[in-house]
Amino acid sequence: MLIEMDHATKVYGQDPQNPVFGAKDVNLKINQGDFIALVGPSGSGKTTILNLLAGLISPNSGKIFFQGREIQNYNLQDRTAHRLNHMGFIFQDYQLLPVLTTWENVEFPLQLQKLSKDEIFTRVSWALDQVGLSDKHKRFPHELSGGQQQRVSIARAIASKPALILADEPTANLDSKTAQDIIELFKKLNKEFSLTFIFSTHDQRLINQVKRVLSVQDGQVFEKKDSL
Repeated sequence: MLIEMDHATKVYGQDPQNPVFGAKDVNLKINQGDFIALVGPSGSGKTTILNLLAGLISPNSGKIFFQGREIQNYNLQDRTAHRLNHMGFIFQDYQLLPVLTTWENVEFPLQLQKLSKDEIFTRVSWALDQVGLSDKHKRFPHELSGGQQQRVSIARAIASKPALILADEPTANLDSKTAQDIIELFKKLNKEFSLTFIFSTHDQRLINQVKRVLSVQDGQVFEKKDSL
């Protein structure tokens, strides 16, 4: 078991008579190699679920286990180290540093991990090769297309070889062909390296190609589909 939510509940607001649930008694088990889409309308709780899984926030009640260890009570320093060492993130707006080249954007989190120069070189080279951008390593974000920028974001996420990759609307800003190319890249990485992906998405093309679909409604999570 990679990660488990055990009766996790997250409540927003101060009025106990009218609680707003970001997560409501969520029981969820995620295995290594899962390829999952979280779906639901805006405000349903998808972002809260992602943030709980990432350790960005803690539940008001319940527990969250990562590889058998409880993480909900980690302090700020331990949470930061946990994300840096075990998780990769892919965002709708890419969140690349504009003053850094493709290579530098990918290597930056690895420098924070204090890896050796040789290890960083090996990992950045591997990651850029996987996303097909080895020949663009000196380009700055403004010199790349939207699809290429997202590939840099993906390379950055996988370079640390994380146990879990969390992706928030990763195809939302891409045209249809580019989005499908990115989806195929996700599938390749999942199949070849057993990388675990959890997507928060409204993109039906992506939803149709994942292994599991989890519907989020008013903070509750329901399984919709298991395996293609």
